[in-house]
Amino acid sequence: MRKFQNLLKSYLRNVLTISRQEKNLTQERVAALLHMSTRSYCDLERGKSGFSAVTLILFLAMLSHDKILETIRGFSSLTANSEKKEGL
Repeated sequence: MRKFQNLLKSYLRNVLTISRQEKNLTQERVAALLHMSTRSYCDLERGKSGFSAVTLILFLAMLSHDKILETIRGFSSLTANSEKKEGL
């Protein structure tokens, strides 16, 4: 399980950044929507920190149902591929 923590952190960081850019939102605006400081938000995008459970739920609430499923399935696929590589 621990091996997937860094993978999840990196994956969510990318989803977060892409989602923000697709919606043409500033980092400041997304930080406000996630009830965090701009600095903390920037740390998320840079990978300096990871999502708390509360921040993750608030972020998912910003997404469409389809995007939520895509995000979950994308990470599931990423973990499956990672396990396959380790099995080689």
